[in-house]
This record gives sequence, C-alpha cells and structure tokens, in this order.
Amino acid sequence: MFAKIIMLFRKVVWLSVLPVIFAAPAPSVDCTTYTTTEITTVETSYFVVNSVPARDTFNNSTYPIFSCENYFDTINEFSCHNTSAVPACESCCFEDYGILLQAQSWDYNPDYLSIAVNGTQQDKDAIEGNSTIMNPSDPAQRAFTIHGLWNDLCDGSYNQYCNPSLEISDAKDNITRVLVDEFGQKDLYDYMIKFWVNNVKSNVPNGGSISLWEHEYNKHGTCMNTLLPSCFTGEYTRFENTVYFYKKVVELYQNVQTQTFLAESGIVPTVTKQYRLSDVIDAIAKNNAGKQVYVGCLNGAIDEIWYYYNLKGNVLTGDYKPIELTTKQGCPQNVWYIPK
Repeated sequence: MFAKIIMLFRKVVWLSVLPVIFAAPAPSVDCTTYTTTEITTVETSYFVVNSVPARDTFNNSTYPIFSCENYFDTINEFSCHNTSAVPACESCCFEDYGILLQAQSWDYNPDYLSIAVNGTQQDKDAIEGNSTIMNPSDPAQRAFTIHGLWNDLCDGSYNQYCNPSLEISDAKDNITRVLVDEFGQKDLYDYMIKFWVNNVKSNVPNGGSISLWEHEYNKHGTCMNTLLPSCFTGEYTRFENTVYFYKKVVELYQNVQTQTFLAESGIVPTVTKQYRLSDVIDAIAKNNAGKQVYVGCLNGAIDEIWYYYNLKGNVLTGDYKPIELTTKQGCPQNVWYIPK
C-alpha cells in the first residue's frame, strides 16, 4: 500500500517556495460561505495522493471541522507559498505557521553505545546474538517513537505556548479521562501510551508520557490557528482540538515508519559498525519524495528524525507536502544506530 502511495506521490508537481509570504488573519464572523456537514467516514487525507485529497474532506473525514472547499476553489496554495494575504474567512484552512515538523525519537540503550565504542568483540557478539534485543516482540522496541508535531514560521523561527486559555493540564484536567471517558478514544490512548513516550530529548524532565503529551500540545498545538475552537463544526466541546491534535499526530506518525525505511536500505540497529550519515538520509529520502530529513544524534548515535512539510488546508484534514529540512544536520559524518 505504501509503495502505491509513493508511486502516486511522485506524479504530483510541487510548487516552488516563493519569497513573499503573508500570514492568515484571525478568524472572522464573516465566514458565511462555508458548507458545514456532519463528518462521518473513517478515511482522511495524507499527502495529496491519498484517495481522499484535502479538498474533498468536507464530506469524507473523521475530523469535525468546517469545510475548506472554498479555499481550494479560490486560493489552493500550500503554506509558505502564497503571495497574497489569505482572507479572514479562510483562516481555518491556512496555517500561519506554515512549516510542520513531525518529530520522532530513537531511545537507544546508552550501555550498548558504550559497548559499541569501547567493548570487546565478545561483548558485541553477545548483544548481536540476543534475539530479544535485535528482534524484540514489543513493536515499540523496534520503532522510532513519537516526539510531536511542531509548527514553525516560514523563515524557520517559531513561537510557543501561544494560547494559554486552550492549554490542558493533566493535574487539573486528567488527560486520560479526557481521552478515554469524555471522547471515547481508548484505542488512541492505548496507542499513545505505547508509541508516544517521554525520553531524554523530550524536554520534559522527570515526566512520564502523559506529561510529554501535555507539553507537546500546550507548546505547539495551541499555536495552530486551524485548531482554534471556531474552526470546529457543531457545538464545540472543551479539549476537542486537543484530542484531535493527538489523533492527527498519531495518524501522521503511522504513515512514516522510519525504521522500515532504514531497514529497506540495510540500515538496522547494531553495535558492530557505524553508518554514513548520507546513507541514512538517502534511505529516508527514497520514501519522502526525495526530501532530506533532519537526523539528530546524542553522543554520535542517532536519536531523532524530523520530517518537514508544507500544508495545504487545515492541519487536521490538509495535504502534507514533504520539503527539505530548514536547519543543519545534527550528526557527524559517521553515526551509530544503536539498539534499544
């Protein structure tokens, strides 16, 4: 299925980034041209090659947001590509922060890195021969995990914690209760517990996974203007945008399986050798429309990957177009890819 998506993906002609960028104004009460519908189906768009492109999601989406049909009929631009201001009544269909970053973590075992660098061959062979390490039964042990979905301005800078009134607090609001009891998202919650985990790079010291979720939404999700309560259909329920932010982050993550991309090029976790950073970048680019991702390292070993996108439409139902990274690579020329 993924190969089919990639094949279709390459047929799309991407736009070039233009030098003059205008942000969308705040939402307006003049947005009277939207067609609002109940959203009932289970399929959502991912990239512009999905069977449901973003312009059609107003009648085929899991996300209860206002239609972006008119946006696609009139403006139809990816974020950071518009050369004129976006009308206020289309502000729910255009992200002011036009670069979206999907960040993933590889929480490797630091003891194994020490053995890789300084251990004896016998020590290394013992790790390589341990099938529970190299082929663990727990899928999360084989996978890059979720860090978050971040939004940058088109020049690569960013703001944070933009709207305190929309923030969620686990201590006060109980994120588990919000997800499972209020919104009936137990499957989403169970997936997040397994694949969205706190680690040393998450900037949530001494916090668990739920603390990371809180941090990620409050820092980044509250800065997404297409997630404002005014963008949702029907009677908005508090934290509706929070829950759907989490749902979208998981959806994007599930479509970009970094460990599979690397394995397809023979790059697998090991303590016996290093890989060239360029080979790691190329292996992922093959599955990312040829675009480079950011590869981050901790002590010379891969520990994170960032995918960069421009967005057409709402952050929940829009089309995500891969773009080149906007920062310098974070690893040396030769890197370790250490088992967890």
